Amino acid sequence: MIDTRTSDGRAMIMPYVVAVSALLALIVFGDVANQDSSVKLAVATFAVLGSLWTMMWWDGVVGDVSKLAKDQPEGVKGSNIGKSFDNMPFAAMRVINVVVISLIGLSQVLAIY
Repeated sequence: MIDTRTSDGRAMIMPYVVAVSALLALIVFGDVANQDSSVKLAVATFAVLGSLWTMMWWDGVVGDVSKLAKDQPEGVKGSNIGKSFDNMPFAAMRVINVVVISLIGLSQVLAIY
């Protein structure tokens, strides 16, 4: 299960980076700020919804991995990897996820308008 959820997390990284990079290129080279309001709305909507989708995806992954860490078998809890899971700041990771992705989305929307 943990392998599946971490794979889900890794699978999300590249599409998000590509989408953010494409939006950045569109904002810089496509001169979106000077486009019609409907074009601005479409691009801003993509930035906001893409950010929300990514935040939810990553929050689910981190939340599930934190729950899996609590449900470790006894043989794993005493191992080094088990101990590292006990010290992992999952709550902080979830907050940082929301803050970073929100700032990226907000900066894109501000650049559009």
